[in-house]
Amino acid sequence: MRTYKWIWFGHILTCLLSLALALSFATVSLARQSGVELQSSLADYLNYLPIVMRQYFQGSIGILDPSFYGGGRVTTDFFNFDDNGNALAIQPDGKIVVSGSTDTGADRDFALARYNPDGSLDTSFDNDGRVTTDIFGGSDDIGHAIVLQPDGKIIVVGSSVTSTSYEFSMVRYNPNGSPETIFAIYGFMAYGYAVALQMDGKIVVAGSAYNGSNHDFALGRFNPDGSLDTSFDGDGKVTTNFGINDAGNAVVLLPDGKIVVAGQTGLTGTDFALARYNPNGSLDNTFDIDGKVTTDFGSVDVGYGAVVQADGKVVVAGYSTIDPWDVFALARYNPDGSLDTSFDGDGRVAADFGGPDDRGHDVILQPDGKILVAGQTDSITDYNFALARFNPNGSLDISFDHDGRVITDINGNTDMGMAIALQPDGRIVMVGIARLGIYFDFALTRYK
Repeated sequence: MRTYKWIWFGHILTCLLSLALALSFATVSLARQSGVELQSSLADYLNYLPIVMRQYFQGSIGILDPSFYGGGRVTTDFFNFDDNGNALAIQPDGKIVVSGSTDTGADRDFALARYNPDGSLDTSFDNDGRVTTDIFGGSDDIGHAIVLQPDGKIIVVGSSVTSTSYEFSMVRYNPNGSPETIFAIYGFMAYGYAVALQMDGKIVVAGSAYNGSNHDFALGRFNPDGSLDTSFDGDGKVTTNFGINDAGNAVVLLPDGKIVVAGQTGLTGTDFALARYNPNGSLDNTFDIDGKVTTDFGSVDVGYGAVVQADGKVVVAGYSTIDPWDVFALARYNPDGSLDTSFDGDGRVAADFGGPDDRGHDVILQPDGKILVAGQTDSITDYNFALARFNPNGSLDISFDHDGRVITDINGNTDMGMAIALQPDGRIVMVGIARLGIYFDFALTRYK
């Protein structure tokens, strides 16, 4: 009996030593890939070990949340035609508000849906969780961006066809989903792509506007009642020309009241483009001398999302065409507009999911400073939701689904992730579109 006991003890000891050795190697590997250089002290290993233990014993971070309605995936149809989910916001109570557009069979209208925190449609929102708004009657209206007011009202910004052209358009909804007011027309051939809400309740909208030969960055600031704020460049409207065919796709507000707009500039070959404005609408010449910055990655570079860090640095995410595939592209800028070389060595990061067409559409920060980018990846046969998480130094975070990247197929067909947000409990919600049959629907996923 003693012999057997010692044999079993030897087996257990061997297993424990093997596990300790595996965890040690995994700890060193994970730390290095996360940008951390461990020293030889036991304290360093013990500080980093919980991350590895969580991977070994609690499953990967970045997996679909099965408690979310539909097993982690939700789709919503409006009129049995194409529905596009373009943006989302999370209410303080955890409910999810998604904005976009729907094809009614006659034209396209603003579309808005609200979901309970578990992903089910919130039937207290216009009785069935869904609202559509026809702004001009019989013309196309597309909602591109959303922001929540402190009083619970919802502002959706986009573009609408008038009798002559596209214009900036906005609708403000009451918390129950009823439209409170439709307001704000910008000017000839103007597209509204992004929105931010100032502390004083004024609404900042960014996009592009036609200058007679091509498009420029367009920025408008509106009073809470929807009227143009004439303290902003005299008439509430500002355009900025980078060269040719410029579009502002994202807007962020800085603590000092300055405004950063990110997007792209160029015709066949494009670059990331950023402009920073003073609170009065003038270009801020402390930002790269003239208030404008462009960044080249590859042959085609488009910035779609932007976020400001607590230290004032701005992260822009989108995609770049590099030899010859499209990849997620990120750039981080110092407050003076220069590229932040502490971010992957030169301020620029490219991440590939393995397919020929990977595009980042939105970016947010986690409370720990890690960077989440949502978009799409081409699996050769179709497109899928794509989600990547980066460490503050720009490296992929391998504690997130083992390699920093997650791919989600919604329904075995084309799926494109457009926007991302965090719920109060830290779970990640992504919204976009999914093809079901021959038409697209709103699509949501949640990850834990």
